[in-house]
Amino acid sequence: MIMHPRPSPIAASMYQLRDIGVDAIILHGPSGCCFRTARLLELDGVRVFTTAMDENDFIFGGSEKLEDTLNEVLDYLKKHNPKENFIIGIVGTCPSMIIGEDLYLPVNNYAKDNIKIIPVEIHSGMGDNTIGAIKAMESSLEMGIIDEREFERQKFILKKATEVEKTRGMAKSKYLKPSYEDDVDRVIELIKDLNNNGKIACVLNAKKETAYLFAHPLIEINKYFDKKNILNIANLDKNIGLKKIREDAKILLNEYKMNNINIDYITGGLDEYPLTGKKAVDILKEIDVDMVIVSGVPHALPIEELKKTNSNIITVGISDGPRLYHPIKEIYDYSIIELDAHAKVLGKRTIVKSRFGEILRYALKDL
Repeated sequence: MIMHPRPSPIAASMYQLRDIGVDAIILHGPSGCCFRTARLLELDGVRVFTTAMDENDFIFGGSEKLEDTLNEVLDYLKKHNPKENFIIGIVGTCPSMIIGEDLYLPVNNYAKDNIKIIPVEIHSGMGDNTIGAIKAMESSLEMGIIDEREFERQKFILKKATEVEKTRGMAKSKYLKPSYEDDVDRVIELIKDLNNNGKIACVLNAKKETAYLFAHPLIEINKYFDKKNILNIANLDKNIGLKKIREDAKILLNEYKMNNINIDYITGGLDEYPLTGKKAVDILKEIDVDMVIVSGVPHALPIEELKKTNSNIITVGISDGPRLYHPIKEIYDYSIIELDAHAKVLGKRTIVKSRFGEILRYALKDL
């Protein structure tokens, strides 16, 4: 049992629909359901609507409201978007699913109009947040939007993501005390010490679009190290993942190139962070470095394995959220926390300045 709040399966399904490329999402439920997620996704170009179910609908049903909302959404899209074909996600919420609303009813009604509807029958009581993403993939497969191979790949990595969080991350304990302290000052001093006589490995192992922020401190470090003393590893395979994931990888690869930074090893795609951590460690075992800095989802790396081959290596993990400070500190020498990384990157298609990256820029500028 987890006693601290965890991400919702409803929110996870909405983000997954965003990655698929839907034009709009309709939440079939009260107007307040997943309010923050809805607002953030609007920044990423996905129009989010709600059927605004109320107490009366909880008793008598809300299928009429769903139909009316869908018609209004289509009118809005046709008015504001020159496209002829649209993909719309309809996402369940706790009340609509508890009373047994059928989200598949509108599917056949609009097929003749070249409008694809992806119904996701999900609510917050279904367990891990990744269940919502898997449900979105199941429905996308059923509607012919993705193929069987991509569905199986997605399902596998989503289950691995849950495994990482339950064994090494924010779901590993019943309650994780948030901490706003981290090891910034000490890490900066160590980086300064290594500048002239040490070798550092910068590992980007980031989750999807959060890479726009987590790449920033690594790029700043690269600016102040001689190229022969720095190694870069990143999960930026531009040929893996749904359309948005591939496009984000291409943009980030270009950002590295514009900063004259060479990526020595690419471990996989931006949605494969639960798997690419192990690949990064396998690479690092064969390389002699003094410090490893992992940015993004550092707890997906079995970083402790490096200590077995090099007990003197210094390890630093950079991640998002105060509840991750302690889990990272348990397996890394130093832990650095960014705040609201996900909110900061939505809608962005370029590097987003991180707190630690900005501190590094000023701290290292005179080296």
